[in-house]
Amino acid sequence: MVRTYAPAVLPTFYSWSTEHIKKVFEAKSERDCLQALEETFSQRLEFTFNGSPLPRLGLQKIVLAMLQTSGFCLNVDWLNAVEVPRDGCNRNGMLGGYYIIRNVKKPLPGSSTLACFERHKSVNVVIESESPDPSFDSRRIVKLAIVATDVPVQTTQPPL
Repeated sequence: MVRTYAPAVLPTFYSWSTEHIKKVFEAKSERDCLQALEETFSQRLEFTFNGSPLPRLGLQKIVLAMLQTSGFCLNVDWLNAVEVPRDGCNRNGMLGGYYIIRNVKKPLPGSSTLACFERHKSVNVVIESESPDPSFDSRRIVKLAIVATDVPVQTTQPPL
């Protein structure tokens, strides 16, 4: 008798994405961030940021700069996502989502003083398994289109 095994159904793309993106942006060291980037994004990543194509190294530089400037204190808050699997096992598919990265520090225009911002991001990604072996989760983001803007955080002054 020959037994056939159905491939394991992997976690949803939304679940996978929220976990991996939090690891990238909420990393507490450069080493942790680089490892999270490696586990999340394919080496053959096709990447656009606000309509401009960038190499994978460009993504790494953007993320590391944000983390370092914030003192490795970023926080990710996912607001919504839509996912479309291409198979019944969640090995390949697409996700469109919206999240906010809080505690982004950057200089105000015309100043060297750092201010606090929130980065609002809309992302469209293609996620694919990089190995045909169904016994482990080899998914990586192979295409990433980001539309992002930084919104100043309004601080309230205590009454005098």
